[in-house]
Amino acid sequence: MSIFTNLSKLGLGTWALGGDIWWGKQEDRISNETMAAAVSSGINFFDTAPVYGRGRSERLIGDFLRKRKLRDKMILATKAGLSWEGAKIYHDLSEKKILKEIDESRRRLQTDYFDIYQVHWPDPNTPIPETARTFQKLKDKGIIKAIGLSNFNFLQLKEFSKFSPVDSLQSEYSLFNRELEKDIIPYCQKNNIKILTYSPLYSGLLTGKFFLEPREKVPEDRIRQTKKEEFEEPRFTINRQALENLNKIAEGYKKTLAQLMLNWNFSQPGISLAIAGARTPEQARENSLSLGWEISQADMEKINNISKIREAKIKEFKKR
Repeated sequence: MSIFTNLSKLGLGTWALGGDIWWGKQEDRISNETMAAAVSSGINFFDTAPVYGRGRSERLIGDFLRKRKLRDKMILATKAGLSWEGAKIYHDLSEKKILKEIDESRRRLQTDYFDIYQVHWPDPNTPIPETARTFQKLKDKGIIKAIGLSNFNFLQLKEFSKFSPVDSLQSEYSLFNRELEKDIIPYCQKNNIKILTYSPLYSGLLTGKFFLEPREKVPEDRIRQTKKEEFEEPRFTINRQALENLNKIAEGYKKTLAQLMLNWNFSQPGISLAIAGARTPEQARENSLSLGWEISQADMEKINNISKIREAKIKEFKKR
């Protein structure tokens, strides 16, 4: 049976649980409560990476799964290719480094195998064939059940596939970032590659909390800074108008805007799962309320039309 057969439509992203310069401080107690809330809400997929908190995220998950005897009930995904020396992060997908990394991850996560082992980012200094063949060797040995890629563009995905079958692709995808729909989603559907999306709420913008009244102050963390232009005019007003219209649809289901956007995400053709980060048990439970219901075809059309109007307005502004 494929590991994807019983995959929950929503997964827990654990970058923030590691606590680092991107996210700020995070208490281990709160992280454990967050993971427990996710599991009790029906989520069976955890996504992590060695670089999240410089190993801290993996250690937290390893302890959590061991103490609760949940390892065999969870689909666990981690990554390779990003390492650190002090504050510096660097790429290395050589065979020697991958084999060292996977042993370190297995030790931190207290597991003999990974359900999905993913290339975190392409490494410009290591030929793709070397990385692909190394991953295939690990799969042949049973150390990993599925080979995953993360942050690969269309051409890189096709190149990797020449040297090793690809089981899953993790990429950024949301209503406000639909680049995957051009080439990658059709290719993955044709080749039976499962798509796992990250940032389905567009770094929190699709929750509406920074645009709709009463508005929250935008955090000064590095994640939000990557979307800085979205808070500047005229994009701020364009985004607010789109989110106001989306929120009306969410209210019709008695759901939050975030829950509507998560459901829209994992309901799209070719999408197997949406990975949503959570820092508190309340956030994990709120996210899980996106599960177990369907958006009508009429509302799907309305949502897509709102997306098209937003894109058209942004393009018109850029021409000026």
